[in-house]
Amino acid sequence: MVRFLPTVLLGAQLLAPVLGHSLPRFQPREDNVTITYPYPELGTDAPADYATTGYFINHLCITVKNLTESVGFYSGVFGLRKLFTLHVSEHFTITYMGHSHGGKNGTGYQTALELNREKNNAEGLIELIHADVHQKDLKSSTEQPNTFAHIGMVVPDIQATRKRLEALPGVEVLKKHGNTIPIGGKVAAATGLHPEVIAQLSEAELKQISATLDAANKELIFVADPDGNLIEIQAQEGSELV
Repeated sequence: MVRFLPTVLLGAQLLAPVLGHSLPRFQPREDNVTITYPYPELGTDAPADYATTGYFINHLCITVKNLTESVGFYSGVFGLRKLFTLHVSEHFTITYMGHSHGGKNGTGYQTALELNREKNNAEGLIELIHADVHQKDLKSSTEQPNTFAHIGMVVPDIQATRKRLEALPGVEVLKKHGNTIPIGGKVAAATGLHPEVIAQLSEAELKQISATLDAANKELIFVADPDGNLIEIQAQEGSELV
């Protein structure tokens, strides 16, 4: 029995972080009853099409107005490193950025060559498209609502991140930790509640939306990148469903 005790203790240590992620109480909604909002709907356990085995999301792509400024922002504020910049022509470039994938505790450093070698096996990369010409009509979702809402960033310590963001020059914090997201503001407009939508919802439903999301949103931080793209920052532990 004593021989197995270290193994049991190790197992408990490994399970603790997993069990620490609280899940909402998913309950099936009964038919022919009054619907009460909000209610979560759990995904099915049906396996994906076998033909899609090995598929995963590798990167997202945004168009930027100033490549130097954008690379500096994502590197200096969020620690992404540049994999490469492909100079397609004199005025057109493609840049990839991402985090090292060897580990999240600071031990996973990779050289630029290693990052590029693992590029097509990596997740969470950002591709920056830049045309070095004047583009007056290039607008982000915080300026003009579109189908892009935000980039989601997870951090190990939200309070340490808050203090760091407050100390960094030039970082536009649109929603501070502890605050709610007012309906009608930039963040709400960029996350599905823009004026056209608000005009078609009743006051009661808008109150319901605010009441539901306010508790979760208080724990989040929203910042804008140099082009106005929204970045949501949430803690790795203790975050709500959304």
